[in-house]
Amino acid sequence: MSSIAEVDWKTPHLWRKTVAARTAAPSLSGEVETDLLVIGGGLTGLGTALGAIEAGLKVMLLEGNEIGSAASGRNNGQVVPHHSKSSPSEIEAAFGSTVGTRYNEMIKGSAAYLFDTIRRFGIEAHAVQNGWLQPCHSDAALARGKAVYEEWKARGHEVEWLDGAEASRVTGSRYLGALKARNGGHINPFGLVTGLAAALEGLGVTIFENSRAESLTREGPLWRVTCKGGTVRARKVVLATNALTRDIWPKLGKAMVPFRVYDAATQPIPEPLRAQIFVGNVGVSDTRRDIRAFHYDCDFRIVTGGTHTLWHNAEQRGLRRIQRMLEDAFPQLGPLAKVDNYWEGSFAVVPDRKPRLFRLGDGLMFGGVYSGRGVAASFSLGRHLGENAAEVLSDDQMPLPVTPIRTVPSHWVATQVANHIHPYHRIRDSLD
Repeated sequence: MSSIAEVDWKTPHLWRKTVAARTAAPSLSGEVETDLLVIGGGLTGLGTALGAIEAGLKVMLLEGNEIGSAASGRNNGQVVPHHSKSSPSEIEAAFGSTVGTRYNEMIKGSAAYLFDTIRRFGIEAHAVQNGWLQPCHSDAALARGKAVYEEWKARGHEVEWLDGAEASRVTGSRYLGALKARNGGHINPFGLVTGLAAALEGLGVTIFENSRAESLTREGPLWRVTCKGGTVRARKVVLATNALTRDIWPKLGKAMVPFRVYDAATQPIPEPLRAQIFVGNVGVSDTRRDIRAFHYDCDFRIVTGGTHTLWHNAEQRGLRRIQRMLEDAFPQLGPLAKVDNYWEGSFAVVPDRKPRLFRLGDGLMFGGVYSGRGVAASFSLGRHLGENAAEVLSDDQMPLPVTPIRTVPSHWVATQVANHIHPYHRIRDSLD
């Protein structure tokens, strides 16, 4: 790998193996023109295209590799209607009452919107909307978890609180309590994005794959985007490139920190054990600083993941580490804790864990950076970006503040810290 943000997207992985193959759209060739060009075929870009075409725009989408090749098609698959590290009141304090309330409402409904869209288009995404749990591993996490639950409940979210006995029963592991979002769940992310792409093509969106945008310039009233094979002229452009932004726009790559992770899965778990672990086929992401997230796939493998500080012999070390973690968390698995699927990916984070909307120019917007909570949030934010491009929503009506570029201070240092802090997190988790 040439950088933290890059993975070998052509390598087969579990999500690709368990859904039907999709024939990629053709590459861009020649010169075309459109109302809106979306650059990036992940969930933000696909959500943007859907919002825009349903608002009446002519929409084209460029994907540099193939749909599903980056984080949106390779992630753990959790559909989480909750913020990354923030409570609803903290969001309102950070963004102000009006925008903060609007963003809380978007997140509150984000999982339902995603699952409703899957059902609407009949997408083969192995969607399971049986709830998402955030179980608490320490007394401090328990106190915060209860407070967050009360805040969401007061705002009308479909949440409930599980005491320690019930949280342990449902998860099959040792926890002190858990927040449950009833409209959350899990999906096959590769099936989701390829299915969304097919649905968008059916609605009239033109998709070009293996068409990496190389330059973006203003020409009179239009934006001109060039790829190796051709050119798009567009009245408006949305950059939905996230961790793979690179240098398409000055300083944009330094507005986020690429973060590298891996996922892994066990062999299928038999029914008697499924009655003891993730009861009801829920998704689980606990409160530890080091990643502990789990759910079943369509064949009842346990899908989980983690990250390394150093990436030598990454697959062998990752499989060993996940097996040890599963043996500790779920001793009832016994030999079934063996992990035999491994793949890698990357996403973007920022220090405050809050997504970004940047106004880069007249008719040019960037949206993204979800810090590990992107499946539900990115698709919903994309819808708003599409409606903004169609002028259904103004910048002042968006669910996040629309600002100029905000780069991450000391970007190189922040990138190194974010990708090498895991041993410290594990020590802190062990002391809780």
